[in-house]
Amino acid sequence: MARPSIIWYWKFWLLGCLGWLLTAPAVSQPVPARLRPLSSADGLVNDVVQSIAQDEQGFLWIGTQDGLSRYDGSGFRTFRADERRAGSLLSNFVRAVAADPRRGGVWVGTGSGLCYYNPRTELFVPVPMGQAAGASFVHAVLLDQSGQVWAGTEDGLWRYEPRRRRLQRIAGPPGSARQNSIRTLAQDAAGVLWVGTGAGALLRYDPLARNLRHDRRHNSPGPAPVSALAAPPGGGLWVGTEAGALRYLPPGEQPAIDLLTTAPAVRSLWADAAGAWVGTAAGLRYWPQPTASSPPAIPPLVLTEPVQALCPDRVRQLWLGTEAGLRRLDIRPSAFGRPLAAAATGAVWAVDTTPAAVWLGTEQLGILRLDHATGRVAEQLRHSPADTTSLADNYVRALLAAPDGGLWVGTQRHGLDYRPVGATGFRHFRHRPGQAGSLADDFVRCVYRDPLDGGIWVGTEGGLCRLADARRGRFVSYRHQAGVTTSLPSNYVRCVRRDPAGRLWVATGGGGLSRLDDARSGRFTTFRADAQDERSLASNFVRALAFDRQGRLWVGTEGGGLCRLDDPERGRFTTFGEDQGLPSELVYGLVADPVTGVLWASTNRGLARLDPATGHLTSFDTRDGLPQDDYNAGAATAGPGGQLFFGGPAGLVAFRPARLPLPARPQVLLTGLRRLNRPVALPDTALAQRRLLRIGPADYVFSLEFAALDLRRAGRYPLLYRLEGFDREWLAAGPGREATYTNLDPGHYTFRVRGADAPAGSGAALRLVVEPPWYGTWWFRLAVGLTVAGLGWLAYRLRVQQLLALERVRHRIARDLHDDMGSTLSNISILSQLAQTHQQAQRPAQAAALLTQIGDSSRRMLDSMDDIVWAINPAHDGLDDVTTRMLAFASEVLEAQGVELHFEMAPGVEQLRLPMEARREFFLLFKEAVNNLAKYARAQHATISLRYAQRHLQLTIMDDGVGFDPGAPAQGGGNGLTNMRTRAAALDGTLAIETTPGQGTTLRLRVPLR
Repeated sequence: MARPSIIWYWKFWLLGCLGWLLTAPAVSQPVPARLRPLSSADGLVNDVVQSIAQDEQGFLWIGTQDGLSRYDGSGFRTFRADERRAGSLLSNFVRAVAADPRRGGVWVGTGSGLCYYNPRTELFVPVPMGQAAGASFVHAVLLDQSGQVWAGTEDGLWRYEPRRRRLQRIAGPPGSARQNSIRTLAQDAAGVLWVGTGAGALLRYDPLARNLRHDRRHNSPGPAPVSALAAPPGGGLWVGTEAGALRYLPPGEQPAIDLLTTAPAVRSLWADAAGAWVGTAAGLRYWPQPTASSPPAIPPLVLTEPVQALCPDRVRQLWLGTEAGLRRLDIRPSAFGRPLAAAATGAVWAVDTTPAAVWLGTEQLGILRLDHATGRVAEQLRHSPADTTSLADNYVRALLAAPDGGLWVGTQRHGLDYRPVGATGFRHFRHRPGQAGSLADDFVRCVYRDPLDGGIWVGTEGGLCRLADARRGRFVSYRHQAGVTTSLPSNYVRCVRRDPAGRLWVATGGGGLSRLDDARSGRFTTFRADAQDERSLASNFVRALAFDRQGRLWVGTEGGGLCRLDDPERGRFTTFGEDQGLPSELVYGLVADPVTGVLWASTNRGLARLDPATGHLTSFDTRDGLPQDDYNAGAATAGPGGQLFFGGPAGLVAFRPARLPLPARPQVLLTGLRRLNRPVALPDTALAQRRLLRIGPADYVFSLEFAALDLRRAGRYPLLYRLEGFDREWLAAGPGREATYTNLDPGHYTFRVRGADAPAGSGAALRLVVEPPWYGTWWFRLAVGLTVAGLGWLAYRLRVQQLLALERVRHRIARDLHDDMGSTLSNISILSQLAQTHQQAQRPAQAAALLTQIGDSSRRMLDSMDDIVWAINPAHDGLDDVTTRMLAFASEVLEAQGVELHFEMAPGVEQLRLPMEARREFFLLFKEAVNNLAKYARAQHATISLRYAQRHLQLTIMDDGVGFDPGAPAQGGGNGLTNMRTRAAALDGTLAIETTPGQGTTLRLRVPLR
């Protein structure tokens, strides 16, 4: 059973390698996509790759001479040594990388020791390797079947038990120092640990003796180090050396098979069940598994540059580490193939099939007929200038193999040809200007047989034609008419199809999608792109049409992707573009799989598979084994047995979708966080392991990075993301694989990311708590609330106090008017009656005296009214108004008594202000004091001074009069001193009177100002 598999692999890879070597000139041709490199220009930390491994999550780890890189299929993340940061890589010289499937991390062997990358914390944990010289230089790392870690160093073999954190050095056979240099490790299917040394020895670990022993089957061909080991899954061991020797040790005790003895150094090995990939200093080869009876010949090189590391991934790609970066090779047999070599067909523009043949319309070679049974070209039809019945043009744009055996051919610029069944020549239909009923144009783009009546429709660059009379070659043409909205919208007709309901649909270039409603009148209904309507057609340039099993029309457009017609009457569409997984929005061809009903679309960047039932899109390109990525418009058809054909500039591609394995849905992970566009290393738990992330108020711009961990399709697998609580709907992730948010309101959110074909609850999720700034916290809001409430209460209190003060003013004014004005007016009334009585009694002297009293009372009342009005006017709150009134009053009163007045006011006093009540009390106290001075002091001089010191207003009134005895009864029996003390108390001030009979009087008033 093994031999056919070996032969098949051998043939497959031999043909593939020869084809690559023949079609890839060193300078003029680009590197094939299956071997396209990834280098430092793509984000790899260094181009010299020394080791590769894929971890449990699916990340690819690449050890280089200057750091460690992690690849997720879309981009690289770099890890470097930094002695200033705890948990960083031990050394940038990474010699070995090994994945730990039990713990999920990666073991890294460097020039400074062994360390373990913990995916939960994203930190590197060092393993103490002892003080021996060379023990810290790790060449190889291997995890055995029990989970123990083996490290090959310059100072021998070490075994580390992660659970117990116990490190043990394994004793080796006696020998030179190079014997202790362990260069490579492998464990075979039986669990035996193999060790290759720098002295060229092959050792095996004895678990009972716990030491290393020589294997008798490996007689070292020389002192060259054993540089590579590989154990195939069925047993045995492949051995390579620095001297270029390659040896295979079969399972059991069978003798070794030498394959090479001298050649470029073997740098890396990886074995599968059928053979081994051998990376050497000269390139890469695949060796089928040998047998002792028939060792194979040396296979050709697949790659002609040094290969230092090999690693397969889970999607059957082989990753190659070279001195120029990282390469990937598809080792999975491809379901896509070429019925003919590209050189045999050239560019293919038209394809049609019959049960027995495949018809190809080419750009230069005319028409080719391939026989289904033999796969060979059974017939070629070309233009011959000497034969008028030959093909009119070798450039063929459309083909229709009629059920009766006839063949319709649309040419690039020479009209329509038809070869009846059994005939050897063609009949030509051309455009005849001025001749009614001729073909609308000689540039033919499609030919379609109407399933309704078997009629022939022809799409040209001059309009749509229907063959009305085949015998006479007469056509009915439909063309665009300027100003007539019901005419054909564009003369460039690319595709014609009739749906199961009997409606004829016409795809035009630039005019959108049209439906022929009335063939007799030529009335069309056209659906065009509308920028204001997202449910309209995505592009007016329509290239392809197809129907699914439900009878729905699918429209392939140029620049608008795929559109599904949901409402044929109103023209409502659903669009599928690159965001949904289409490789390109330039669709060339559409064909339905007759077996499953799945739609296939050809684009300029590969093929796309669309399941109409689910809307799930899967793209395929050269990385999946497609021979080419670019295709031609209209060159797509389904053949017998479910085989599909697509033509393009590089030839014909054929495959059976049933044999094509669909890729599994990749795991989606969060891979990084950036704040203000700077990467952030989280202190305790990696982003992919977190369930909660807090975003501070200073992080007003942050980005979440994510990836789909499928190294074959990661960059093409469409992802959707959504921030619940902010985004209303799912958003398509661009090629950058990140989501950026700015100035989010404080609160709780959930970020989700998933595949476009995955259910809404799948993928990765992360709860976000956006913390508010200090002024948005609950305690600050509470404090503000309390402050506002307090201010409101204070404002209310002030308002109440103002109202009470106003009420007091009103009461005082009313009291003053009642007490002073009322008594004065009553007195005037009485005196007026008495004066009238004296006047009637002829006593003029008495009447005149009473009139004098009435005049005095009236003046006093006017003065009192003036004081009241002045006191309540807020314009007089300033002391400049008060002092002016004080000076005027004192001058008037004292000068009438012959007293010389000296009025002093310190600078700044005029700028002070007194409230209304205080101003009134202060002025009345002053008036009382001046009146007393004028009446009783008999002074010659008086001094009045105002000063402001220590936040007090100081009033001083001095005279050189007769003074008085403070203890004696008041002169005139008045209450002047008592009133002044009462007013001083109302001002919260202090009143002091210093006087001695015969020594004058000094009055001092201190009033606090707030």
